[in-house]
Amino acid sequence: MLKQSSLERTEFKEEELAPIKKLDLNDLKVPMPKNLDQLLIWTSELAQYNYAQFLNQSEQLKLVDEDNLEEQAEISQKLRFYRGNALIENQIKDFYLKKLLDQGEATVKGYIKSPTKKNTRYAVISYHDYDFVSFATPEILNKFPADLINFVQKETPKTLADIYPEEAVFLSAIKKFIKPFKEQYKKLADKNREIKEHNTVAHKIYIKIKNKEATLQKPTESKPKESNPKTTENSAVPVEMKQGTIQKNMAPQEKPLTVIKKRKFALNKNK
Repeated sequence: MLKQSSLERTEFKEEELAPIKKLDLNDLKVPMPKNLDQLLIWTSELAQYNYAQFLNQSEQLKLVDEDNLEEQAEISQKLRFYRGNALIENQIKDFYLKKLLDQGEATVKGYIKSPTKKNTRYAVISYHDYDFVSFATPEILNKFPADLINFVQKETPKTLADIYPEEAVFLSAIKKFIKPFKEQYKKLADKNREIKEHNTVAHKIYIKIKNKEATLQKPTESKPKESNPKTTENSAVPVEMKQGTIQKNMAPQEKPLTVIKKRKFALNKNK
């Protein structure tokens, strides 16, 4: 793939300037755990909890004195933590719900409007008698048409114990659940950054070629290999060798002719 440093070159092949399609989340291959329903419920409620904490810390930051840099830095760190966790938890929840929809294991009950974004909708997705709220992508809206519904979501957990009494148990389970997704997602994101750089550089190179600042190499036509002229089997072979070869190659069934000499009988004159 092309990189920013490729712009220093002045000659390019046509095939290396071809655009590359970005990878999609659907390309990720992650396991489908047996207790997926419970993991999705925990992940969804943990995402709600973390986002609520993010909003709470955002309000706290507004109340901090401008000169108190230490407290500002501490709250800013918490903001990054809660926001980052809520983001990855919602991503993995939406990813699995989309897979379940495609497999026919989950259904779209309807759509709700975003309370903050005018043209944004969320899908209410039912899976194993639990209603999840997931971002409604254009693909979901087109593939699963449904009406707007009145939906009251469960109260956001105020503490981790509200999600599950044994906090260490469910946090450990979610950590294992999220890990493969995070690893695959990071690889996909890195690859897409490379693809984006390639496509951007390719566009700039085409502009350079148009402005005659670079040239496009024509594909070289490979010449067909000249076939060696066929030589007849018996050409340039000495006569003696030919005769010897003929005798050697004679099939075993072909016995040499034996010349029978006529016997001469003496005439008996007394008979």
